[in-house]
Formats: sequence, structure tokens, C-alpha cells
Amino acid sequence: MQLWTPNQPLKNGRFIIQKILGGGGFGVTYSALEQRTGKLFAIKTLNPVQQSQGDFQEKQEQFVNEALRLRGCQHPHIVKVYEVIQEAGLWGMLMEYVNGDDLGVYVDKHGHLSEDEALRYINQVGQALECVHQQGFLHRDIKPNNIILRDGKEEAVLIDFGLAREFTIGKTLSMTNSKTEGYAPVEQYERQGRFGTYTDVYALAATLSSLLTGRTPIPANYRKDGDIPLKAPKQFNSDISDRVNDAIIKGMGAIRCIVNLGIQSVHN
Repeated sequence: MQLWTPNQPLKNGRFIIQKILGGGGFGVTYSALEQRTGKLFAIKTLNPVQQSQGDFQEKQEQFVNEALRLRGCQHPHIVKVYEVIQEAGLWGMLMEYVNGDDLGVYVDKHGHLSEDEALRYINQVGQALECVHQQGFLHRDIKPNNIILRDGKEEAVLIDFGLAREFTIGKTLSMTNSKTEGYAPVEQYERQGRFGTYTDVYALAATLSSLLTGRTPIPANYRKDGDIPLKAPKQFNSDISDRVNDAIIKGMGAIRCIVNLGIQSVHN
């Protein structure tokens, strides 16, 4: 198992690891300095837990294939993927280093966003998702912590495609156990589910709700199993307009759609 450490050289000294930027259920991301150019990059690999699994090589193949697909998503609001590298048998995804806070940290620091600011970022992420969906796969982990704001700019960048998967509309497929409570739609709680672009739309609506209220929405499975109605975001922030309040409720409802917020989709 490999966990890279600060000052460790990679690719015969081309890169020097700086620090761990973060990690999740599948991957770990490092900052790395390219010595020749002095430029910072982010490098993502499968984490030690995944490296210890019996199907690690298969997961590595999926990881590399997902990196190659991401390279096809050239969009200003999607983190750039440049190439894949290999070090001692471990594949890494060389990506743009985005300096700035994620939206979860930003809201913790500054409180909930104004409607105009929240919609600006949701529109940008919605446009990014259109590009992702056109490439035939889903992000499946849209949440404030996976959206970084570039320092000094009003620009959101969608990151962490660790749960990204190909999809076929109308086809029932097995799902992984990985999800983020409050942002995952109900189909991500099922062992087999019929999922599509609406899966990301639900999470985008939940993210918008969180940005405007400072609250994580109640998990979808609790709502389903307990027959608990979704509380209108406007109950927690009276400044939310009726149009946006209704769009969030529709986006997280039985028929899921966000209209004129950057992306449209329907879940029957």
C-alpha cells in the first residue's frame, strides 16, 4: 500500500509531493510541485483502503478510464485533468491545482449566501454538469465541499469525480454504498437503482438549499422511510424568493427538476 509523504519525489524527480489536500472513500489527493516549472498541481490516487482490496487492479483500470473521460470535459467550471502518471504501480490523475475554499468552508466562515451569489455558483456548476452528462457519466457526489471557489474570482469549480460513473437512461444498475447524507437522492440508497441526470439534479438542488440556509437537508431515505415532508428552505431563510424556493422543492421532490438554474432534468 502506498501513501505518499511530503518531499517525496515522483517520476524521477519531476514532481515533489507537498502535502495531502484531502481524501474520501475512494481517493486521496496531494499537492505536488513540478520542479522544472515551479507550478503546483493536484494528484489524485486510489487510497490505501482501496489498494488493499482484492479487486484493486480492476478499480485502477476504472480510475484511469474515468480520468481519460474527464479530459474530454473541457469546461471552465470543471477541474482540469492533464494526464495520468504511474509511480511504483500506483496510477495518479494529474489535475489543475485550484487555490481557494470549498463552498462548505466558505459558508462556515461567512454564513449562508445571498440568493444572487448562490445562484451564480449553482448556474456555473449546472453548466459544468451539462458537460459531464453529455460525456455519458454522472458525478454522483455534488455537495458544497466538492465545489471550490477560485481565490479572488467569483468562479466555482466542480471537483472530486471519485464516484463518477457511466450511465444509460432507463437501465437499472448496481450502486455503490458511497454517498453523502443530505445530498444523495433516494436511488443512491438502493442496492440497484435506475439513475440518470436527475441523480445529480437532486444533489444540485440540495446544495442550493444548503448554500441559502446554512443547513444540510434531511437525508432522502429518512424522508422516504418516515414519510417526512421536505421543509421549504424559505422556512429557514425568509429572503429566499418563491421562484427559487419552489425550484429547490421540485428538484428534491418526487418529480425532480431545476428550471432556469443552469440545468433541466426530470425524474419520473
